[in-house]
Amino acid sequence: MRRRSQTRRLRTSPRYARVTANAFAALVAVALLAPAAASAHARLEGTTPPQGAVTRHEPAAVIFEFDEPVEGSLGAVRVYDSAGERVDQGTTFHPHGEGPKLAVHLRPDLPDGSYTATYRVVSADGHVVAGGYVFSVGAPGKAPTETVGELISGGGSGTVTEIAYGLARVLEYVAIALAVGGVAFLLICRLPALAAATGVGEDSRHLAARAFSSRLRLLLWAAAATGLIAAAAQIVLEGAAAAGVTVFSLTKPTLEATVETRFGTVWAFAFIAWLAIGALAPPVTSGSGDPRTNLPAVRERGGPLIRPLATLPITTLLIAAPLVYLCLCPALAGHASTQSPVALNFPVNAIHVAAMAIWLGGLAAMLLVLPAATRSVAAADRARLLAGPLARFSTLALAMVTLILATGLIQAYVYVRHPGDLFSTGYGRAVLAKFLLLLGVIGVAAYNRRASVPRLEAIAERGAPPGLPGVLLRRALRAEVALLAVVIGVTAALASSAPPISAASGPFSTSTAMGPTTLGLDVDPARVGANQIHLYFFDAKTGAPYRRGKELTLTATLPAKEIGPVPLTAQPAGPGHYIVADAQLNAPGEWEIALVLRVSEFDQLEKTVEVGVG
Repeated sequence: MRRRSQTRRLRTSPRYARVTANAFAALVAVALLAPAAASAHARLEGTTPPQGAVTRHEPAAVIFEFDEPVEGSLGAVRVYDSAGERVDQGTTFHPHGEGPKLAVHLRPDLPDGSYTATYRVVSADGHVVAGGYVFSVGAPGKAPTETVGELISGGGSGTVTEIAYGLARVLEYVAIALAVGGVAFLLICRLPALAAATGVGEDSRHLAARAFSSRLRLLLWAAAATGLIAAAAQIVLEGAAAAGVTVFSLTKPTLEATVETRFGTVWAFAFIAWLAIGALAPPVTSGSGDPRTNLPAVRERGGPLIRPLATLPITTLLIAAPLVYLCLCPALAGHASTQSPVALNFPVNAIHVAAMAIWLGGLAAMLLVLPAATRSVAAADRARLLAGPLARFSTLALAMVTLILATGLIQAYVYVRHPGDLFSTGYGRAVLAKFLLLLGVIGVAAYNRRASVPRLEAIAERGAPPGLPGVLLRRALRAEVALLAVVIGVTAALASSAPPISAASGPFSTSTAMGPTTLGLDVDPARVGANQIHLYFFDAKTGAPYRRGKELTLTATLPAKEIGPVPLTAQPAGPGHYIVADAQLNAPGEWEIALVLRVSEFDQLEKTVEVGVG
């Protein structure tokens, strides 16, 4: 009775511990990720006509100029008259082929009056940015019926689309891990281990081969199906976000225009790569458990013959091409292909993704594929068939962990740069959460390497069944997979947020609503030290300079380092225009510029703007 009670405690206690640990990790990740909302990457630098300008003649086109190349689907740039009717014509275009500029032509012979121009474009890394301004032709006319903010918010894609977008990105990363890690486990761990296994009966060897082949094929097909759905979903959801509509309102021309963007092209080719992986899965996995059907002679430690990688079937070598491309996709469609220095960021990101995929996918193969290859064999052979792949994967995982930590530290330095940004920005908190979770996973992996592997190898030498050490190993592997799954979620959140360094890599410019006005704020050069701040106030309805301001008060605060509030002196420089000639922002991080514009003896307008300083 006592022994049965102890056995029950051994079975139950680790399970509760695992569930508790996984739940805690998930809660920590959610708490840290909650503030990490997606933020704009491309920034507006100028417009033609200028904001609030009154032109003598109708301009041929309205042009928006950004700090990096942007792309837009149909209707990315729109112009409205005072009645809220569109007065642009034709499709958007890049003037003179310049990527950072996006424009649209106007209808000829427009009447004098005020017009509102809006944009909704896709930056080079897939982020959607939107905004607008008011200008006048001839003379300011009747006030527009809707503000810029109202026109843009009226064309949003909705919260459901945003959540679905994040889920699609997570599923894509999981699919990449399953496919890349599954094939890597086959080539690096399973085939050599099975060929080198001694003392395994022929019947057990054949049974294990067939079971492993069948289960691995299913895993690759599941990965391909998930990847296909996720790649297609990302293209559709990106089109909806760029057009500012729901998925159900997305039109065929808009979808086709989305595929032609950089982001759309990357994931369209990923769709083709997944089709190739699904087609190549059967020949790659056929005979995957029995190396004797494929190989010329190579001996390991005087043991059985092992097939070298160079002599694998051509289908196995062909599947490497789509797998490598999928590892490059996050870099091609994200920050690594746009954030300087690209020559460093791109390969580091690709290596990081590949290492994570090999680790997580290998763990999935250990849990979902390998047990099926040993379940039907003789009990005496089971530990031998498990110990070989486990020992090899333990060494492989150690190499992947080293790569993940090295590339992760490089990316953290490039994208975050300042320790304070780890706590003061959503991107930094996500990086910190990912690092802490990885430490937890590494702890579990270290336990497996130091305890589980030696125990299983000792059992295999005796020819005994895995028993309790095998059960504990499976539980540890499940905990490792659960933590890595949360890491994948954090990685998806990182892809949705602009790095702090991109927000603080040059002059800062923003436009935002402030009561009945539209505030334009420019900080140059947005770096540590002396900065010049320009503030422009425009009437939100007419676009004319806002003249009711009596007094402007500004303060600057850096909460992450408990600096401030520091008073800033603003001097009038024209109607609705103020200048802070020497704003001393003497530390890097997210500064908060608080504005109070007094418009009468009893009324004032207030606004706080976050400015990234590098």
